[in-house]
Amino acid sequence: MKKLAKLFAVALASVTISLGSLSAVEIKKIHFLIPGGAGGGWDGTARGTGEALTKAGLIDSATFENMSGGGGGKAIGYLIENSMSNHGTLMVNSTPIVIRSLTKVFPQNFRDLTLIAGTIGDYAALVVP
Repeated sequence: MKKLAKLFAVALASVTISLGSLSAVEIKKIHFLIPGGAGGGWDGTARGTGEALTKAGLIDSATFENMSGGGGGKAIGYLIENSMSNHGTLMVNSTPIVIRSLTKVFPQNFRDLTLIAGTIGDYAALVVP
């Protein structure tokens, strides 16, 4: 998990640095919207990333908000519907949220959000006897 958090931090830092050169606004704090409960995979990814970014001195602080419900639908809906007031907010996302969006499990579309960085991956192996 620590290796994953470090990888996420490096990817996010590179995007932050790239965006920083395009913008005069320096990001001092990030708010993470976590589409699941405390202690889950999305929670660990967000908290590990926030900790890595803070320890690296890229941001001053990170805050976290768990918003579980609807398999991620509650959080994605909140983020889209309140986009004008959610500046500096990042939501941890993964394949299940994309699939639920595509299969219309919830009305919001993941394409209404801006992808910042791909930071986690699921590996699978098929064994054929």
